[in-house]
Amino acid sequence: MSLRSNVARHAESSLIQVIPTGKALGAEVCNVDLRSFDDWAFASFMRALLKHQVLLVRNQRLGDRDIAAFSRRFGHADLMYTSHGTMLGDRLAFCSLYAAYDALSPALRSRVAHLKIRHTTTETSDDGRRTTIAGPVHPLVGNHADTGRPMLALGQRRHSYVVGLEHDESDALLDDLWQLAERPEFTWAHTCRGGDLVVWDTRCTSHRQEALGIPRLAHSPPLWNAIPTA
Repeated sequence: MSLRSNVARHAESSLIQVIPTGKALGAEVCNVDLRSFDDWAFASFMRALLKHQVLLVRNQRLGDRDIAAFSRRFGHADLMYTSHGTMLGDRLAFCSLYAAYDALSPALRSRVAHLKIRHTTTETSDDGRRTTIAGPVHPLVGNHADTGRPMLALGQRRHSYVVGLEHDESDALLDDLWQLAERPEFTWAHTCRGGDLVVWDTRCTSHRQEALGIPRLAHSPPLWNAIPTA
């Protein structure tokens, strides 16, 4: 690597201060105003997100336009902003799908290597009829498009099943995998304060939200939620 490349990399990495949580995932980006980020600073932020999976930025003052602009720019990442008066005291919890895969026993890693998972949804028509809609099938083990790291692509636990397995066998396997992913050493949780912005990579994390002590997901039933890998 050339001296010029080394200098450029150092300049980019020094644009923001990143303090890891010490957990399997998560870090805080300190003393920044995201609204002032130029392309170099934003690129540094996104590299930190790829490394740590979840980033917390405190003391932000963001309007609806700011949030919409960040949402478009973050791509596969999702965000949640605690404005003063909303979400105060809510607890966000995340688990690392990288760490869950790394912790698989050799036998279980071999078992899931070529399995596929499908997620279903239920829609209710105007006349009250419920229809089950099968979603796409994707590998149970995926590789992150940017980092190349293997991970468990679990999706949502509810209304999910492993293709080709009997119902009971599928449920038992997914329960075992989720129990592994939820181990404390693979998770990080944050209690929201005013001005907090939390950004997470939806491809390699799952998350849930507990509002004022009432367990629930941000957009789903009260279970861990992850976005399936495309």
